[in-house]
Order: sequence, then structure tokens, then C-alpha cells
Amino acid sequence: MILFIFRSLAWLSSIGLGIFFILNPSSSNAILVELQKAEDELVNLQSQMESDKNKTANDELELSKQSTAFRERSDLAKAEELEIDEELEGVSAKSEELDKQVAEKKEELESLKQELAKAGIPLGEIELQGKPLFDREISLKESIKKLESDLAVQKEKADAIASELAVLETKRKISEENFDSEKERLTADVKKPYHLHFADKKEVVVRNKVPSGKGVFIDAGYRDGFRNGMEFLGEKLDDRSALPFRAELGLVQDSYSYLKFVSVEGSGFSPDSLREDERILLTRSGKLSLLKKDKELADSNSTTVPEN
Repeated sequence: MILFIFRSLAWLSSIGLGIFFILNPSSSNAILVELQKAEDELVNLQSQMESDKNKTANDELELSKQSTAFRERSDLAKAEELEIDEELEGVSAKSEELDKQVAEKKEELESLKQELAKAGIPLGEIELQGKPLFDREISLKESIKKLESDLAVQKEKADAIASELAVLETKRKISEENFDSEKERLTADVKKPYHLHFADKKEVVVRNKVPSGKGVFIDAGYRDGFRNGMEFLGEKLDDRSALPFRAELGLVQDSYSYLKFVSVEGSGFSPDSLREDERILLTRSGKLSLLKKDKELADSNSTTVPEN
């Protein structure tokens, strides 16, 4: 459009100059100069118009790109708007459901308040009935504190007794070692019978327990120096804290014997938790009147008496 206007102006100027030249020939040189200037300006204007045209094309291209990007963003925004509308519809449905649940819970709460009000009526009576129990609880707590205090005192006494017992056990162990040493010294040159003598020790293993619980079978017999009627003091080697027990040999065979539990009064007695395959240490004991019996046993085995 601008180019058309400039072209029209150029033509009108040329026509005007032609008319002026015809009417005034004396001034042709001046007109030619002016005409040349007009043509130069026309060339400049055409060049400027061409530059403006290129710039306009570039601006239109950039505007087209921006329009395309804007259209894409607009479409994306519309899609997001549709998603948001759908989510809002779902939220509205959930909101209605939640409102309904809230109303139901409010009704339930009102009902519970009424029931609580009814239940609170006998609370005073219950508190009156429970007061003796609370007093009893306080009394029991005081009794427990007193018992705990007494228990602490008794524990201190028990610790003191345990210390004394440890000292006595140490003394007993030293005495036993001295006894064994003195016994070995005194009997070094004495011929012993083939059977176990008094204070002799023998480690055996429990093979079976009799159903009555009054005795056990052990893995040692006649060849180990055991004889019928011998009495022993037994100790559990796997549990040194267990109480010792007394026992008497009943049935003695070559490689096993029956060991019957006895108490001081002669009644049946079974050590606690004595198990099969448990090791026990037997120390021969008994009355001194059995020394005569030992002499007879020694005489009967004089042909096979080894020397220490």
C-alpha cells in the first residue's frame, strides 16, 4: 500500500514537471536538476520500501510463530481447565458424601452424649462403692513397701550368709585336699583291697532310671570295685550347687550296678532332675561296722589284690 502511494506521487510529480516544462521552456535546466533529485529520492524511497517490506515479512513470520505458540498454550490451558472441571465434579460428589457422613456422625455423637449422661447418673454410687477398694489399694501399697524394705534387709543377711558359705566351702575344699593328700601319704605303702575302700571316689554315668524313681543303673560294676551293700555319697558333677544324696548298691554285675537312693532314715529318696547320661561322683561312705565286711571281701579277693 505504501509502495503504491509512493509510485502515485512519483508519477504525479513527473506529470507536473512535464506540464511545467512545456509552459516554461526557459527553466528546463533547473527542472532537470529537480527531476534528477526527485528520481534519486524515488530510488532511495524504493530501497527503503524494499527494506521495510523484508522487515515486515520477518515481523509477520515472528508474529505467526508467536501466534502458533500462543494457540498451543491456549489449547493446553483448555485441556487443563477441562481436567480441573472434572476433578471439581468428583470433589463435589465426595464433598456431598462427606457432608452426609458428618451429619451421621453428629447424630451418633448426640446419641452418645445422651447415653453418657444416663451412664453418669450411677457414677457417684460407683465411686462410693469403690472408695473402700481404693483405701485397700493404698494399704496394700504401704504393705508392699514395708515388705520390700524387709526383703532388702533379708537380702543383705542372705548375702552375708552366702559370703560365709563361700568361706566355708573354701575351707571344706582345702580340708578335702589336705585329707586326700594325707590319705595318700598314709596309705602309700598299704595294700588295698580290690574293691573300693572308705572315702574312695569313683565317677560314673547314669545309664537308666527305674520307673519308680527310687534308683538308677550305672555304668560300673564288680570289675570297678563295687560290691553289694556298699553305701555312697553322690554328687552331680554337672551341677555342683545341687544337694548331695545317699545311695546303696543292690545288684552288682561285671560292668553295671543298681544304685538305690536312701535317706538317713532309710526311706526312698530321689535326687531332683537326675537325668540319663548324667555324670555323678560317688564317694564310699557308711558305718564303721562295715569294716569287718570289707575285711571279709579283702580275704575273698586276696589272690587278685593289686598294690598301689
